[in-house]
Amino acid sequence: MAQRVYVLTGATSGMGLHIAGRLARRTGALMIAGARNPDKATALKAAAPAAQLVILPLDVARLASTAAFAAAVKQRLGAEGRLAGIICNAGLQILGPSRLTEDGVDESFATNHLGHFALVEALMDRLADGAVVVTTGSGTHNPDEKLAKMFGFRGADFPDAAFVALGKTSKAGDDKQLGMDRYATGKLCDILYAYDMASRAPEARVRFFCFDPGLMPGTGLARDRSAVERFAWRFVMPVLGWFLPGVSSPSRSARAMVDKLLMSPSAYPSGSYVEYTGRLARLSALARRTDLAQDLHELSERIVESRMQLIAGGGPKV
Repeated sequence: MAQRVYVLTGATSGMGLHIAGRLARRTGALMIAGARNPDKATALKAAAPAAQLVILPLDVARLASTAAFAAAVKQRLGAEGRLAGIICNAGLQILGPSRLTEDGVDESFATNHLGHFALVEALMDRLADGAVVVTTGSGTHNPDEKLAKMFGFRGADFPDAAFVALGKTSKAGDDKQLGMDRYATGKLCDILYAYDMASRAPEARVRFFCFDPGLMPGTGLARDRSAVERFAWRFVMPVLGWFLPGVSSPSRSARAMVDKLLMSPSAYPSGSYVEYTGRLARLSALARRTDLAQDLHELSERIVESRMQLIAGGGPKV
């Protein structure tokens, strides 16, 4: 039987490292991982045997880089090679003003959603029948999620897709709060994307899921917080996590994603939003709106198509 091959983004730290290690141990799969600087991905190289790991340059916030990465994946697969899955784990939270990428979209939106949309589109014809695509969501998208509210999140802000793509916000707040809002909105996009794609692709062809890893103290998500907040995130919250529902760890969440979604995908309907416990995660009212999901898909498609045409005609390269 041919070796399984997975594509993995966001693999150089946190849950991504544990996903790579568990996939290697449980399935013997080959992982093609993206990293901004492959030469410095020392932790990732230690997480999986060299024979089961290929690291290629990827900045998921740049569509030119995403296109180059997808082309390199196809070259690595060869004419007949197929992918068992794509794990869209890269994420970004900017606690400051919106920053636009070279593609003209908000960097948080580009990292959390658009780059992964473009990557899956580029590799769709290389997915084996029965393949799995997983995006990474978050309870922060839900304004009624108690744990997220404790940390200052107030839910996604999604009047329409064009509004979100430009990093605009409809609520008042300082730069930190608005950055948190954009992050929550990006995670809503991940949920909407999986839900929308499930309606476009038969389950026998490919299953789409969004995974909620829970709150994972100690990871790099708090890198832009104050010194006090970073200390609490790294040293206090991991201990409190034993007592707080909704708190997980990178290893626990990676184990759930690999074992429940990648190895046993038929346990859930395509389009499901699954949390690290294996239960279906709670959805906000916005996450149930098919009109928003369709709007997001159509806008993402237009942006990617126009940018790829520009790049092919001599625009920005990697």
